[in-house]
Amino acid sequence: MLDLLAATAVVTALVALGLAALAAVTLVPFVLTLRRAEAHRFSSARWGTVSLVGSLVALVLGLLLLRAGSPVVAVGALPLAFLGPLLLWGLDGHEAVGGRAGRHE
Repeated sequence: MLDLLAATAVVTALVALGLAALAAVTLVPFVLTLRRAEAHRFSSARWGTVSLVGSLVALVLGLLLLRAGSPVVAVGALPLAFLGPLLLWGLDGHEAVGGRAGRHE
């Protein structure tokens, strides 16, 4: 009975750790990107898409590198998830590449 309790606790901790890592790779960059885009009055839809594509590329590349047998290199792909906030950090709000938010945004 004690073994079942220990196994349940370990599985719960692993699932919580995995969900926290997934949120750190997807949700945090997305929210940071939307906040910076709104602060610069850029199109939030455009920059939200850039952030989600960056997160998707980071996750797929990390998974491919992990399956290839290099877990240390796979972790190096995860900063690609912060592509959106890093690109917005370099813009000051007057560039045309940022796009303008329409009246509907």
